[in-house]
Amino acid sequence: MLSLGLLVGAVTISRTIITFIIVLGLLVFAHEFGHYIMAKASGVRVEEFALGFGPKLIGFRKGETFYSLRILPLGGFCKMTGEFPNAEEELEGEELAAYQEAVASGRALYQKSIFSRFWVLFTGPLMNFVLAAILFSGIYAVVGLPEEASDQPIIGLSFPDEPAFEAGLREGDRIVSINGQPVNTWNDISVIIDQSKSDTISLVYERGNQQKTLQIQTRIEEGRKIIGISPQVYNRRVNIGVAIWEGVKYTWALIGLIVKGFWDMITFQTPAEVGGPVLIAKMVGDAAEVGWEYLIRFTALLSINLGIINLFPFPALDGGRILFLGIELVRGKAVDPEKEGFVHFIGFVVLMALIALIIYKDIARIF
Repeated sequence: MLSLGLLVGAVTISRTIITFIIVLGLLVFAHEFGHYIMAKASGVRVEEFALGFGPKLIGFRKGETFYSLRILPLGGFCKMTGEFPNAEEELEGEELAAYQEAVASGRALYQKSIFSRFWVLFTGPLMNFVLAAILFSGIYAVVGLPEEASDQPIIGLSFPDEPAFEAGLREGDRIVSINGQPVNTWNDISVIIDQSKSDTISLVYERGNQQKTLQIQTRIEEGRKIIGISPQVYNRRVNIGVAIWEGVKYTWALIGLIVKGFWDMITFQTPAEVGGPVLIAKMVGDAAEVGWEYLIRFTALLSINLGIINLFPFPALDGGRILFLGIELVRGKAVDPEKEGFVHFIGFVVLMALIALIIYKDIARIF
């Protein structure tokens, strides 16, 4: 039994890791592809387009650009000639010759107008928003638009990391009774849980032809006791045009809500809840266990968050580099490359330290 449990655990962890790598790879690809296509459109020479960091696993050259897959699947980059004007001092041989050729033909990034450089930087986060809209539109095209919630006591979604999910309740389970009280409608579930005198409820549910009993610890949200489930939802079939329009609208609405959420955290109106790679990997694994639709929705949500975070005016992020473009626009001349490079380097070090701290907290929170 122990060996079987270890095997099941290993399979679950492997599935979570693989799913996380696929999801992260998609988000990174969309972001870096945004930089790539705008750089190409602006006439900037792209030296390398890479997924991952560290030593190269595989790669090939097509034209002037080298395309690679690297060993650490935790990011990626689009390396453009002339991202920093003083890069020539660190080059030699063929790399130096290629750099000088690009500069001579006006194809270095720093030689482009502020407008062009802005779009090269901004299109990365923009593509994360576009990816989210595509994913939501795809869901609407396949399953339809959410129209009406069912009043049947059948679970439509059991949200990851919530009490019900942790206890084992899943989509399609029918709730029969709570604390000995029969359940006939979804409203009965909400009322009985909220009016429970104890923080732990006894819930009987039906799956297939079997009934099982669970003890579930409730939690408080907005003054009410909940366990983290939602009812089944009836969907309305729509054509592809409506699906795209609704996907774009929903993405735009989520951007506004997430920006407000970040602002509330920054201004200390709400507690900061930050998750790093470890926690996100767990959440991706949980989302995959719920079902493909939930996983796609969660991926779209991650994509929006990635786009917004990259627009923060913090050194080393796209938003930080856009901020320097704003300073250049106001001053009428660029900031000294060495000074800007130093600021971005310090920002990168701070980011790495924050990520390390967040990973440590993730591990402590999960394990």
